[in-house]
Amino acid sequence: MKISFANSSKIFVYSIILSFILSTSVLSNNDTKKSVELSVSLAPALQNSLNPEHTLFIYARAAQGPRMPLAIVSHKAGELPLNTQLNAGMAMMPRMSLTKFPQVIFLARISASGNAITQPGDLLGETDVLEWQKLDKPVSIIINKQH
Repeated sequence: MKISFANSSKIFVYSIILSFILSTSVLSNNDTKKSVELSVSLAPALQNSLNPEHTLFIYARAAQGPRMPLAIVSHKAGELPLNTQLNAGMAMMPRMSLTKFPQVIFLARISASGNAITQPGDLLGETDVLEWQKLDKPVSIIINKQH
């Protein structure tokens, strides 16, 4: 097969155009965001209730749909205040990933039992419903109530 200079230069130009289109469409796609930054703190009124050895769960839950966490991370309560991140890789089940739900609620809970299920006495904080992929700054969660 003989390739002429004209054909090879067309192929080269087409490949550059295609590369540009693909790169700009990926960069401009808002749905590619896979993580969110969170800032978690404890309200001053609850400082005396804090046991630094208790478990701090930070998670995202779908605004509408299942109550199972879409992404979750745990720390010790004594690490508060802290900055952390939730991402699609922190899903408990692949089909229940953070990326599957555009509207979520972010929660932080301090658990004396270390149990993933909320118990009486747990300290809680949550956000309003947020479109997390459109956020351009860290989400603030203030733990400000007791269950």
